[in-house]
Amino acid sequence: MKKLFHYTIFFINSFALFGILFSLISPFINPNVFWPISFFGLFFPVFVIILFIFSMFWFFYNRKYMWINLIFLLISTPYLSRFISINSSDDSNGEEINIMSYNVRLFDKGNWLKIENVDEEIMKFANKEEVDIFCIQEYDNPKKDINSNFKYSTIDLEGSKENPHMVIYSNYEIINDTINNGMEDMHNTCIFSDIATKTGTIRVYNVHLASNFFSNDDLRFMSSPELETDKALGVTKRLRKSFELRGKEVQIIKRHIDNSPYPTIICGDFNDTPVSYAYQNLREKKLDGFIESGNGFGATFTKIPFLRIDYILYDKQFSSSDFITHQEILSDHKAVSCKIKLD
Repeated sequence: MKKLFHYTIFFINSFALFGILFSLISPFINPNVFWPISFFGLFFPVFVIILFIFSMFWFFYNRKYMWINLIFLLISTPYLSRFISINSSDDSNGEEINIMSYNVRLFDKGNWLKIENVDEEIMKFANKEEVDIFCIQEYDNPKKDINSNFKYSTIDLEGSKENPHMVIYSNYEIINDTINNGMEDMHNTCIFSDIATKTGTIRVYNVHLASNFFSNDDLRFMSSPELETDKALGVTKRLRKSFELRGKEVQIIKRHIDNSPYPTIICGDFNDTPVSYAYQNLREKKLDGFIESGNGFGATFTKIPFLRIDYILYDKQFSSSDFITHQEILSDHKAVSCKIKLD
């Protein structure tokens, strides 16, 4: 029985090692070329936890396997920093822009949170945080005239049920804006604003990549999975579809960003983890606000533990401070914000 137990542990440990290896590769492979590898990136934190726990087990029974696990964990450290960040406080000087990104879930249109006037509460929250630029995803169209203290806005009014509206609010003058018209056939959208700040013009993108199309039953199943083949197959099919859609979307968005005449900031809900093709492509040649100036765990989706899918990325001409994953529950996402300055 003891030998069987050790063999079982060895088998699970070996699977986690292969899982980590494929996770490290997955961000570089387009899901439209080979979609199954995207699942390994999705489960990267699970593989890390398994290897960490089993390393303690092998410490007492076979230290050779412990060292193998620790080597793989060490190799995975750059990816692990995308989920857990430790930074010292930074007293920045100069002109800083306080930028926030928030998926507001249609301002709780379905009254899921049982909170009155969520739209007003969200705007009060943004004002309290003294936000200069506010990127909103899933902005409900009837609320487009929402009372805000921002002086300028770019609003996508061509949304639909599958493709909700988006907004960029700004206290700085917006000198040019548009919807990324190359994405009409996609499930979500991308808009941008060219904004004149005191230190120069910047381009801010508000991105909402394709949803995973999960129902509440799917989310409950993933939070506490049981052996239900039909549900597992349904979740797998929806994930495959969304992986492939996001693979197409990020290529279109990235081409647009690469041609920007101004330094760029990307805010939004990517609907994908930091170990994904979508994140890897949009982050290319950019810095991640959470990694550079955040602290603690970066989870932003309230329904699944440890899931980080909301981001603020920026060109290397910028620096950031005070990245915050806000704990106010006014949506199924958490707002993220940081202070950015053009160096």
